[in-house]
Amino acid sequence: MVLNPLVSVILPVYNSEQFLRESIDSIINQTYTNLEIIIVNDGSTDGSKSIIESYLDKRIIVIEHPNNKGLIQSLNEAIIKSTGSYLVRMDGDDVAFNTRIEKQVHFLQENPSIGIIGTDAIFFKDHIGMPAKNWERALNTKTPAAIKKVLLWENCMIHPSICMRGAIAKQLLYNANQVNYEDYDLWLRAIANNYKIAKLNEPLLYYRIQEGSITQTTLRKSNFYFQKAGVKFRFFKNCLSKGKLNFFIFGVFATLFVDLVLGIAKGLKQINK
Repeated sequence: MVLNPLVSVILPVYNSEQFLRESIDSIINQTYTNLEIIIVNDGSTDGSKSIIESYLDKRIIVIEHPNNKGLIQSLNEAIIKSTGSYLVRMDGDDVAFNTRIEKQVHFLQENPSIGIIGTDAIFFKDHIGMPAKNWERALNTKTPAAIKKVLLWENCMIHPSICMRGAIAKQLLYNANQVNYEDYDLWLRAIANNYKIAKLNEPLLYYRIQEGSITQTTLRKSNFYFQKAGVKFRFFKNCLSKGKLNFFIFGVFATLFVDLVLGIAKGLKQINK
């Protein structure tokens, strides 16, 4: 076991100037210091670039996109470029507790059977001193067995709270066909490949809720059950194309039909309003 392995923090940025400095500072000030911080400026048109360039920390590596390429491509570029034994996800509007990386790395070193470790988070809107309603599904799902069971139906992991083994990240990458659900798809593929996912039973991230974000707006306008069914179908199709089938994959496929039925019921209910 390497006592102080290099950790790659990947931080995609798109027009995040209002919150970006606080986010970067929370990584620079971690108690765990053996880091490379890969910031992908994905064609920001605000002051994000100037904020990034103001940092002189030699651990920071910047990838510049002249035009916006989207979250998935930004994440994959950062993963491919990363050299750390572990990979930490971070967003440009969230704030990490200063012990976050230290605790996640320690857990993975002490539990070699676990491939991905998440944490709880404190949800907030305006500032971290005013917490918002938390995600009950995430709060109540901790163990690998419980996480695996819930993932058959829906996501239960807070994406920017994740720390995973670098080799797993490079093997799986994110699926460009799963826009807005790239994290859920990644967890499904991880479980399908027999990697275990766990969660620390404490908040180590302040997670900002932005009601006007593209993801939030897209999800509100769509029938969530149909969206989930689509994600699961693409996941199953991907597994089938690679000749990979097991009980978990078939289980996900089975819940797809339940989502379709619930989606039809929701659609009919909206029509009859």
